[in-house]
Amino acid sequence: MKRVKTLLSVLAFCLVSAVSAVAAPYEVVWYVIGNGTPPDIAAVQDAANKYLAEKNLDATLKLVTFDWGTYDGKMQQIIASQQPFDISFTASWTNNFRLNAQRGAFLDITKLSREYAPKTMAALGESFVSGSAIAGKNYAIPANKEKAHNWGFLIRKDLVDKYKLDISKIKKFEDIEPLLKVIKANEPEVYPLESVVGENPARLLDPDLFADDNLGIGLLNTNKSGKVIFMPATAEAKALYTTMNKFFKAGYIRKDAAAVTDYNADEKAGKVFAAIKSLKPGKDAEVSMATGYPWVQVDITPVVMTNRETIGSLQAISRTSKNPQKAMQVLELFNTDPYFNNLINWGIEGKHYVKTDKMDATGAAMIKAGPDKDKYNVGTPWMFGNTFINYLDVSENPKKAQMFLDYNAKALPLKSLGFDFDISKVKNEVTAIKNVWAEFMGGLETGSTDPATELPKALTKFKASGLDKVLAEAQKQYDAWLAANKIKY
Repeated sequence: MKRVKTLLSVLAFCLVSAVSAVAAPYEVVWYVIGNGTPPDIAAVQDAANKYLAEKNLDATLKLVTFDWGTYDGKMQQIIASQQPFDISFTASWTNNFRLNAQRGAFLDITKLSREYAPKTMAALGESFVSGSAIAGKNYAIPANKEKAHNWGFLIRKDLVDKYKLDISKIKKFEDIEPLLKVIKANEPEVYPLESVVGENPARLLDPDLFADDNLGIGLLNTNKSGKVIFMPATAEAKALYTTMNKFFKAGYIRKDAAAVTDYNADEKAGKVFAAIKSLKPGKDAEVSMATGYPWVQVDITPVVMTNRETIGSLQAISRTSKNPQKAMQVLELFNTDPYFNNLINWGIEGKHYVKTDKMDATGAAMIKAGPDKDKYNVGTPWMFGNTFINYLDVSENPKKAQMFLDYNAKALPLKSLGFDFDISKVKNEVTAIKNVWAEFMGGLETGSTDPATELPKALTKFKASGLDKVLAEAQKQYDAWLAANKIKY
């Protein structure tokens, strides 16, 4: 009898253990970019997991954050090692969306997203979702935000006021020089012009790129010509590199610019006076909140709508995810539930932010910094998820959502919208070109090297790497796409 009781006890224990194992919520591992790992990330995760339990989602969340400068390299290592995870932030400018999708690192979520995230997909609209597709298939969910862009300056407002600088005369890149001279002469701890690898004034060229930023192949963004170009070989690029080198020699740019990739550290430390940024309504207020310094924006380039917007900020599900359905459910909640969205973006109410009596145009309370803001300041609300349900800071325009809609409406839609360049036939040449890019373009784009001598060397190496073959293939594919879609220049 004693043996029977022991056996029953063992069986009962095994049964309970088995049930517990089956019932354990699935942990969704989510890699995100931002201001680095915040001290209170565990507290935010705990709040998120409590909410997921209330929503009966049968999931927990593990947020893994890397800063702006290291995120891309970290994700390359994680993906190459086939380390299991569920969701990652991806874009044209970091954790390269197209390349990762084409290499099979991201899941095809075309059906999955419609089944498990129907509200998200409906809010985005089929045309915008189609713009991020590759060969008609979706591999990530775009952020719901502004659908156009332009480039221009963000300038430190406190320094503008201090030296009574006139920013109204800045209409083109070169017009910033008199202001840079003042800062150089009076603020020795401040870099007059931000220029580091990947974040520099070369952005003002704003080509309509067909692949990623480090290939340089696409179109000029004027809708005047369907001729595929290599941006570093254009007269516009040479002129900008020349001005940049002039500014570098004048001491307006940090001397080690070509070796630096993390611009965020300088901005948060108050070491930058002027920076070229992708702009939109209220960009200056967003960066002011993220850095703790006041900024004012000056538009330079026209507003255009390109494929950059559809793949400028996305969330992808990894091929190594063990439960992509659960990951998609978490993304659906993130994109449609104001509490969950703002918890991830702003932190815990009363701790990292507090609501005020001021209301935005939708009737939602606007917020201000809480007592522990510095313990959770990820710097991502402007791009992360559905920005139309984000709380607005009191420093922002209460009509920001409408401003976004008006901004989108005035944009020039480029004729390449929806075109996807398939690099499979020229992938060896693409790899070779990107290697040459890494060798030369950091110096040229930051102003650190003289284009009179270095640009000809670079162009020779680009050509030897198969540039003409890639240009011809891109032109062939684009011409065929134009014909199929009955689009003419």
